[in-house]
Amino acid sequence: MKHRSLSSVRIVSAAAGIVLLSFVLVLATRDAGTGTLSKNPLIGELVPEVQGVSFQGEWFDIDDATSGWVLVNFFASWCVPCVQEHPELMEWNRRHRADGVVVSIPFGDTEQDARTFFAKNGGDWPVLIDDESEWAVAFGVLRPPESFLVAPGGTVVAKWQGQITADEVDRVVTELDERNAAP
Repeated sequence: MKHRSLSSVRIVSAAAGIVLLSFVLVLATRDAGTGTLSKNPLIGELVPEVQGVSFQGEWFDIDDATSGWVLVNFFASWCVPCVQEHPELMEWNRRHRADGVVVSIPFGDTEQDARTFFAKNGGDWPVLIDDESEWAVAFGVLRPPESFLVAPGGTVVAKWQGQITADEVDRVVTELDERNAAP
């Protein structure tokens, strides 16, 4: 009886391990798609504090950047959708040099891998390391990529779960600009 019980435990453990491994592989390799605008308790609230020294060696404080649009992007170098959305972040950053900035924060990644990712893929915006995951917790990040749009003035106005495009973000920017311009 003891032998049968031990065999059952091994089978159940192996099955659970296979399911867990499959889940991890799906998350790491899921198909690229457009991110989904998501509800989040931060929408309508002031952006959490984000400050530190960027990969370029410059001090960044999100409060100093909120005179324009800020796109906060949590990413990982191992995340396939993050790699695929990176050119879109570069495009959004190019379009909004005069009125906005992208800020990237590695999530579930090492600083060295994140530095290598930016050296290989480009991107000249601030990249900040969240050593204690304080910002990830403050933003409620579950898995990369996740992006948050902060309007001029510092209010979080949108959150996307998954890969985004520059056009998606600009659609929200345009809608908010039009709404604020209406009498």
